[in-house]
This record gives sequence, C-alpha cells and structure tokens, in this order.
Amino acid sequence: MDHTADAVIVGGGIMGASVAHFLAKGGFGKVVLLDNKTLAGASTGHSAANVRTLYSNPLTIRLAVRAVEMFENQHEELGGDCGFDQVGFLCLLEEHTAPAGRRVLEMEQKYGATVVEVSRDDIEEQAPRLDLEQVIGGVFEPRSGYADPVRTTHSLVTRAKEWGLRVHEGLGATGIRLRDNRIVGVETAEGTIDTRVVVNAAGPWGRQVGLWVGLNYSIRWSRESDLVLQLPADFGRFPVVTDPSLRIYFRPQGEDKLVAGLGFPKEVETLDIEDYETALDPETRGRIERPLFQRMPTVRDAKYVAGWASIYTITDDWHPLVGPEPDVEGYYACFAGCGHCFKLGPPIGEALADVIAGNTPKIDIHALRPSRFIDGEEFTSAWGSGNRA
Repeated sequence: MDHTADAVIVGGGIMGASVAHFLAKGGFGKVVLLDNKTLAGASTGHSAANVRTLYSNPLTIRLAVRAVEMFENQHEELGGDCGFDQVGFLCLLEEHTAPAGRRVLEMEQKYGATVVEVSRDDIEEQAPRLDLEQVIGGVFEPRSGYADPVRTTHSLVTRAKEWGLRVHEGLGATGIRLRDNRIVGVETAEGTIDTRVVVNAAGPWGRQVGLWVGLNYSIRWSRESDLVLQLPADFGRFPVVTDPSLRIYFRPQGEDKLVAGLGFPKEVETLDIEDYETALDPETRGRIERPLFQRMPTVRDAKYVAGWASIYTITDDWHPLVGPEPDVEGYYACFAGCGHCFKLGPPIGEALADVIAGNTPKIDIHALRPSRFIDGEEFTSAWGSGNRA
C-alpha cells in the first residue's frame, strides 16, 4: 500500500487510466491509481468502443480527431495493442436527418477530420447487405473504426507502470481529506495516501466522490445495452454504422460477429447504479433487434451470442465534466462520459495531465470545466438533445 503520492486517480476506467498514463509519461512524479473493482470494470468495459469524429462542436471534433491519431498509432500513443480495427464509420442519412448530417460534415471538415459525403450508390457498394430504404446518402469517415475497451485500458496502464505508475485494483477511495479547501489526502480501507492532487475519474460514482469535497454534481444515470450476434460464414466486412433515423448503431466484431445497440438521440433509462440487472432483458433485446433487422435483414437469422447492460453517466448537456474546481485546490473532475468517452478519454487524459502539470495542452479543454453550467456555456448538438454527438 502506498501512503504518499504526487497525484491520486480515483477510478480505473478509460478516463482515469488515460490521465494516469499521461501524468506518468510526463514525469509528474509518483502517480497512484485506485479502483475498488477492476480496471475497465464498469462502463468502460461494456463500451461499444466506436472511434469516430462525428460531432457537432469544435472541441469534441478536435478531441475525436486526436483520438483517431492516437488509435492509428496505438503502440506509441496509447502504450500497446488496443485492438483498433480501422473499418471506417458511416452515418446514414434520410431526408429529415440530412440537414443536421451535412452541418456536422461541414464542421468535421473545418476542424480537421477525414470525412466525406457519400451517395446512396456509394453506400450500396461499400455495405451491400444494408437495406437502404429512405436512405439518400451518408457521411463516411475512412480512418475511423472500433477498438477493444478493456485492452485499451490495460495498455494505457501497463505501459505507465514502466514510468512508475502504481495501480491498486480492489482498493477504492473512501474519502478525501482537505485542509483550508486544499487537497491533502485520500482515504482508503488500508489507510490514507498523502497527496496534493486528486482526479475524480470515478465514472458513475463521480457524484459520490464530489460530495466528499462538498461538490454536488447534477448528473443522471441511464441503462445502456448491447448485444452480439454470430454472423453467417463469409458475411463480409462492413463499417461501423450509425443510423439516427432508426436510432441504432452496429459494427463488426472481428471477422464473424456483430455488436449492436441503441443509438442517438438516446432516451434515458433510469437505474440504481448499486443494484441493476446486468443481463440484457428480452424487451430491450427486441428494441435493438427490430431496427437492426430492418436496416440489415440478412442478420435476422444470425445466432444470438451475448448481451449486457451497463451504465451511462450523463450531465445536463451530455458532455463530460473535466477540469479543476476553483474552490478546491488540487481537485480535478474527469468523469461523466455520456457515451462519448471511450474514444475521447485518451485525448482528454492527455490534455488534463498537462493542465495538472501546469503545461499548455495540445487541445484547450477549458470548455469542459464543471462550472460551465453556472457560466451559461453548455454544449449543444446539431442532432438535438439526448444525444452523443
């Protein structure tokens, strides 16, 4: 057990692992990562792990562009093999979703994303098994794809151990000590770690950690479900697909499986984060399968392999809380991914590590500060509320 640290990260999902990785890489000092379960044991481990730049505001696009660069150079940038499969990302557009889709396309191109508008004929050639009824075209990102969320988290942490990161799985924080509104320690079941910096990367439990220092975050929790199907032999490759009309996304998993879940705009399905059913229930399975089979009829008879439910932690504007709190010196928020933050976690962690170290980050993440709501500077989206884009 460590009893001193230059920084303590509370939470071992993608956000916590990323901050820890880049603090250690930058030589910040002794960095300790705590997780009361296992690395990537909650929301991160159940992520669909899509890596795409389809966003409608400058900051998230810039972060997503940086994320694609990181996953393309995963060994150098993220510490090892993250299972990145660069199959591309395709957003299908119908007449009523095309205006928003084209606004997003223009924004992506403006801020450096590799993205093109594609016709219905282009989509038929690229993904011939799709039923394109009412589809008029789409937005395609050839450099995007998907990764393995657990492998990515472990790659970040394993490499950072070479730079001195100390990791304690099965040991969570139980409190934070303050003196004159300044961080002085983190309490655990095995004693106190004296430190001047704490990063709240506790995901669904971020509100609880915030309360330890007198911060009451406005967040909600939603049940998020996915399923896996076994594809027929010689099914062929296809990109990650999102369909805002049918509110569905699906992607390949290796050479012979498909992962699917409900897409944006997303309805909030409230749950108790301490007591919820992690299995995929029949009703939700049907809600995923109906639009999936409508868009890709050839998987209707595919064998069901697995399904699960996990947690989305959602802020009032569906964007994460990242940055310092002015009234608590040495405390930093880095949680509430809202479904964005598998892909955005590494560039957010890179930027926040620079902020903590007093360096100028590659990407200015000031807009993600928790106080943005008080300042009246919330994020909006071309797709409307209840979304991840």
